[in-house]
Amino acid sequence: MKTLLFIVIGGILVYLLLKLCLYLYRPFSLSKTFREIEQMYNRLLDALERDVGTWVETWEKWQSGDKAVRTQCRENEIMEHINAAKAAKAHEVEVYGKFLRLRERFILNPKKLAESIVAYRRYLQVGLQHHEDAMLCASAVISGAFSFDEMMAARKEIMMILEENERKLDILLTE
Repeated sequence: MKTLLFIVIGGILVYLLLKLCLYLYRPFSLSKTFREIEQMYNRLLDALERDVGTWVETWEKWQSGDKAVRTQCRENEIMEHINAAKAAKAHEVEVYGKFLRLRERFILNPKKLAESIVAYRRYLQVGLQHHEDAMLCASAVISGAFSFDEMMAARKEIMMILEENERKLDILLTE
């Protein structure tokens, strides 16, 4: 009987000690997670900024009279691409703002905070992967290894994942 009581008390003490350690470790873990998310966000923002810069550079070449650029596309097409790239960058900043509001709102609610972290981290991972794969897909379409329809289907699937994760963030904001 004394052995059983010793085992039960020992188990309770181990459980309480484990809970205490997890409670003390939580702020450090959250800080590390937020740093990782910030780094991923900055990488995504850099990729979008490079995209804007590339189109601005193309527009400047078009303005200077570069015949190679002038034969490839018209000025209004270049301006549409510039505006689309700027809109994509603004959208990423807006989604990051949603995450920051969720982070502040649910700092004392670990379950909701975990949901928002998982949704936004997945959003960033898919977004970064999409930007990394964009050049590969373009090369594959040009070489004929990939059809344009297959590329658009893959893009549509990625956009659905991004929209789903953004919708999760919106739902958490309304709670």
